Amino acid sequence: LLRKNKKQIVKLSDEVDELSDNLFYFIKNLDESSLSASNFYLNILGYLKDMTQSLKYISKVSHKHVNNNHKKLTTTQTNELRIIDDSFEILFNNIIKAFKKASFKEIGVILKKKTDLINLVSDKINKQIDRTRADESSPKNTTLYFSLLIETKDLLNATMSMLDEYYISYDKSVGTSKVNVKDK
Repeated sequence: LLRKNKKQIVKLSDEVDELSDNLFYFIKNLDESSLSASNFYLNILGYLKDMTQSLKYISKVSHKHVNNNHKKLTTTQTNELRIIDDSFEILFNNIIKAFKKASFKEIGVILKKKTDLINLVSDKINKQIDRTRADESSPKNTTLYFSLLIETKDLLNATMSMLDEYYISYDKSVGTSKVNVKDK
């Protein structure tokens, strides 16, 4: 599964690189009234690159750990990662729904939950610090776990920054008329 995951992330990263490779043509072909879109595009592209780098790193260190036959994570660490995974699944499902509905109002609601998600990951980092100081005996597991948590936090920050960019750049006057058309 980890090998398959690595391949999928490489494919995703290649897609983001392709967007980056076409940046010149995107900006060159914009009409004068859409020049602000180039700054938006650059920012979104940067966040997408940050997200793919985080995913690539998480996949790489996980695969390396397993491939080198290191001990598996503890039950506590695994359970904590499942809690984080469940929260991320809800987050990404909500993001998908918001974009499918073109509901930037829902993006605002998601952005308000950023602190809760960051606190969740930070709490797991603090708990692992306490465990490490008290009784954790596997340096490899501890290193992997901290790497996963820190990179997850980076992934979360990049995701929320991208959402924030959409939310800030959203033209509310256009959204209002779109909502009215859908309601009728």
